[in-house]
Amino acid sequence: MLILVTLKVIAQAPQPDSAAYSKQAVEAIGYFNTTAGSQAEFVNGPQYILAPPANKGSHYFQDKNYCTPSLIRFNNTWYKDVPVLYDVFNDEMISFSGNDLFVLKTEYLSDVFLLDHHFVRLTAGLSPGFYDLLYSGKSQVLAKRTKVNEDEIIQSQTVKFILEDRSDLFIKKEGKYYPVTSKGALLGIFKDRRKDINQYIRDHKLDYKADKEAVTVAITAYYDQLTH
Repeated sequence: MLILVTLKVIAQAPQPDSAAYSKQAVEAIGYFNTTAGSQAEFVNGPQYILAPPANKGSHYFQDKNYCTPSLIRFNNTWYKDVPVLYDVFNDEMISFSGNDLFVLKTEYLSDVFLLDHHFVRLTAGLSPGFYDLLYSGKSQVLAKRTKVNEDEIIQSQTVKFILEDRSDLFIKKEGKYYPVTSKGALLGIFKDRRKDINQYIRDHKLDYKADKEAVTVAITAYYDQLTH
């Protein structure tokens, strides 16, 4: 049986490295810790230290280095309004207790709804980790978000620490995962209905290069309609 527990965090948590919190943020942190957060079963992970800033980009999802209220499923229990920060570089979900950030234990964390994205943790089929579930029907479309370090050396020999966003797309079809590395690879996954899909692409003027994630989702959903 799944249980939904509401943790009433009343405001978005501020940046953890801020010297001064707003009054509203202090109230939110205090409420989470004294009323619900300190009693939640997930408040038991290792301490986390906020990553140092990069010259460009950051370690964090959407470059937000502060917690935002999220819905999580931990040990088969749903918790609402849990403050979460996603360290994409290290593939870790972070929360806070008291004045300390901590890592949510991944072995118990299966789902995180964060910033209008649904992250699921996979342990089989693909490399273990959190994946952004873009579409879920008979088939699924998932994106693995990563941050790649692209150091840049300028004339003065100063090294700039740059973190670039990267995403790898995968389709789960009939229990198997397939990488989507190009339009041809995408069409190859659905080759049994390739003629119909090509017509669908023409009719809807889909441009894979312009938005590969949206087009992959649209084609996968259409394939599911054709084969339901």
